[in-house]
Amino acid sequence: MIHFIVNAHGGSGKAQKTWNTVLALLKKENVSYTAYITEYQGHATILAKEISSKAEEVTLVVVGGDGTINEVLNGIEDFSKVRFGVIPTGSGNDFASGLKINRNTKKAFYRLINSKNDTLIDLGLAKTEEKEAYFGISAGIGMDAIVCKRALTSKLKNVLNKLHMGKFTYVLLTIHTLFSMKKENVTLCFDNEKEETCKELIFLAAMNLCAEGGGVPMAPAADVQDGKLSMCLASGITKFVAFLDFPLLVLGKHAKLKGFSLRTFKTLDIKCENPMVLHHDGEYGGDVKNIHIECCPKKLRLI
Repeated sequence: MIHFIVNAHGGSGKAQKTWNTVLALLKKENVSYTAYITEYQGHATILAKEISSKAEEVTLVVVGGDGTINEVLNGIEDFSKVRFGVIPTGSGNDFASGLKINRNTKKAFYRLINSKNDTLIDLGLAKTEEKEAYFGISAGIGMDAIVCKRALTSKLKNVLNKLHMGKFTYVLLTIHTLFSMKKENVTLCFDNEKEETCKELIFLAAMNLCAEGGGVPMAPAADVQDGKLSMCLASGITKFVAFLDFPLLVLGKHAKLKGFSLRTFKTLDIKCENPMVLHHDGEYGGDVKNIHIECCPKKLRLI
């Protein structure tokens, strides 16, 4: 029995077409399943809690994009009982791309029903005073978090999705955000070591996978099975210099650029002078001053 959580409303009609294809394949292969269609933001979390609370082991598959996947991850009650799969429908699909899940619906479907060996992968966890949330792709503050917050309500994203150019949403919003945002001072503590001050922060991304924001390789060497997260940070440079460096960031050639810092960690504590936007997998996590981020090794059993 496969339990599907389906966001059939995204992708300007693409998601419904994908689900129709899956339904036809389920019928063709005579696969036993149940399907739950999301009706509002946060519904996937509620559905995942209901499904994963069953006494037996469950196979749970998301038909949706990164936002729906994140909602489901944060609804799973007991990860040890869940086999997790994805059939991607979103515009960014960073989770599926980072884990080499085929965007072709038929290939993704047959991977799910024919897979015999599951893979244990790490997840990240971001904690604030108000809440805590798992993430499969990344969490962060600064420019990329502001972009994610704006993208959730962006009319531009809807227009570009209809033109099958959804990835350009993040590029355009990033440029606008870079020049309109305020750089902030933060204090960082990696793995309970000595605190360090980071001045004029532009962004900090804690990466579980290599890329976020529609394929920007913030941490090209990130390994989803190494028990660590990978940080990419930009600070102490002018906005204009950061803008000129943006093409190299998109190409993953930013490791040696002035003002950029990459490193791995197991835990990271962040103290902000002023409240900053936090995101987890592109979902808005609040405007916060204190954040704890940690790696949860081998947390998710991926089909």
